[in-house]
Amino acid sequence: MGVKVVEQPAERAWIDFTPTSRVSFVTTGGAGMPEFFEDRSHRGDGPPLHRHPWPTWEIVVSGAIRVQIDGASHRVSAGGAIYTPPGAAHSYVVESDEAHLIGVAMSDGRFHRLQSGAPPLFAAEGGPDMAAVAVLAASCDVEVLGPPLEVSE
Repeated sequence: MGVKVVEQPAERAWIDFTPTSRVSFVTTGGAGMPEFFEDRSHRGDGPPLHRHPWPTWEIVVSGAIRVQIDGASHRVSAGGAIYTPPGAAHSYVVESDEAHLIGVAMSDGRFHRLQSGAPPLFAAEGGPDMAAVAVLAASCDVEVLGPPLEVSE
């Protein structure tokens, strides 16, 4: 069959994206296969404003985030769901102390490649190497459009 039908949490590896943000993939995608992922982040964490040609769906399991999709800003708390259409400019920032999200992407494995390759770029001395992040992102069909969102007080 080639696809695991059951996977326990302890079987998954975590990618420490930043010191306070980590992601784990239940499935890493591929041609026509979804990427199921879990994200655990802390206050202030979130990706730069970006867009990509695939859709994503996320459910906030705990905590609260502010998401921006094509210029519209929404606060989403535990139990809330987010759909990001292909090509939409989007970002989010964790506004609670911590947030736990579960998501699905249909990127043919590109999202997993991006998440796997980015941690050293965000850990660069002096802060994230955003030029290198943009190059990596472009290789995965992601366009970086601007900085991450900031927590609103």
